Amino acid sequence: MSTADAELITSSLVFHRVGSAAALRAGEPIGATIEGQAVAVFLVDDEFIATQGICPHATGPLHEGEVEGRTLTCPWHGWSFDLDSGVCEDDPCLQLARYPVKVDGDDILVGL
Repeated sequence: MSTADAELITSSLVFHRVGSAAALRAGEPIGATIEGQAVAVFLVDDEFIATQGICPHATGPLHEGEVEGRTLTCPWHGWSFDLDSGVCEDDPCLQLARYPVKVDGDDILVGL
C-alpha cells in the first residue's frame, strides 16, 4: 500500500475517544466499545497500540490479557498474539485487527 493510499484510508476514519493516556501510562489497558466494536488499547514501548477487543479464539476480553514485550496473551486460554502484526502465535490463521491511534492531550483516540 502506498503512503497516499494509507493517508486516504486514515482520513476516511472517524476517531473516537476511548480513554486516558495517563491511565495507560499507569499500566491500565483500555477496553472500550466503539459503534458496537470491542477495542483494546495497550501502551507498549511508548507506543499506543489498538486491537480488536475480543479474542478470535474463544472471545476472551483482550484488555484483561497480559502483555510481555510485544506479545499479548489472552486471559481465558493463554493464546498469544504478536502486537505488531496481530498474528496469533498458537494458530497463524488467526489475526487480530489493529486500528490507528492518535493522542490529543490526554485523550486516546482510536480510528474505525
